[in-house]
Amino acid sequence: MLRLLRRQRSDHGAVMCWTGAVPALLALLSSLIWGVADFAGGLASRRSTALQTLMVTTPAGLVLILPIGILMGGNVSGTAIPGIGAGVFGAVGILLLYAAFAAGPMGIVSPLSAVLGAALPVLVGLIRGDRPGLPAYLGMALAVVAIVTVGLEPHAPTDDRDHQQMNRRAFLLSLGAGMCIGMFFTLISFGPTDGGLWPVVWSRLTSTIVVIALALVMWARSRSKSPGSGQPRFVPALNSVRGLAVLAGILDVAANAFYVLAAQVGLLSVVAILGSLYPAATVLLARFLLAERLRPIQKLGMVTALVAAVLLAI
Repeated sequence: MLRLLRRQRSDHGAVMCWTGAVPALLALLSSLIWGVADFAGGLASRRSTALQTLMVTTPAGLVLILPIGILMGGNVSGTAIPGIGAGVFGAVGILLLYAAFAAGPMGIVSPLSAVLGAALPVLVGLIRGDRPGLPAYLGMALAVVAIVTVGLEPHAPTDDRDHQQMNRRAFLLSLGAGMCIGMFFTLISFGPTDGGLWPVVWSRLTSTIVVIALALVMWARSRSKSPGSGQPRFVPALNSVRGLAVLAGILDVAANAFYVLAAQVGLLSVVAILGSLYPAATVLLARFLLAERLRPIQKLGMVTALVAAVLLAI
């Protein structure tokens, strides 16, 4: 598939950036899958902690992407530095995002972090020379509006009011998550166009190492406070969310793969904004599975997101 995407060349032999439907479709697929992954990871974090959830999601994603990356081939060494950098920011970003999901409403946390996450790669893409057409610029503006409007706080029936009100902690966690996700989106797109899925492999390997290191530090600290404890206290919690966490990890790494493929053949500024429409999927799942009602403005945001996607694919 990747070879097919790269066959379009200019008269001078340079690989051309596709600004049409192919990268747009890949980016939209990544967005949809990220939305489902965030929903699953957010639910798991509410039942345990963000770090405990990541202790399952990151290795699960690595187990999936490593053999696929090897089979696809590509430039391994040229993708190492951007992939490792993306992995560090990705691990911290998802950790903060899951913590924000546990502290506040998914319908607000997800769009807020998405807007911030899209801003940096879009800016970098424009600085690097991306020149999308007028419809694409209009689509970018509409996409930002869509991301914000789909996340306007719904009035959902729940016994846990802490998850329905945006508090200061959830707001700050969302800001931090958005900044780190923006760095992830940017760095993972810096690899060579012949890198295959190795940027994702390097990123997930690094994220797994970071998460395991953090878990070991937390375990060591807990043991120093309770010297007599044997099994880490988070093991029962891990068992209770294992299914959700594995699902989140597999979906997250699949979304990363589609995003990288889109960035390799399309404009970063367009791919990043399309990939950031994932809150729409998260909000829809919250509507049907958590009984969070969609307000009229949120429904308008969904329609706006569809219009933005069409304009960005032109």
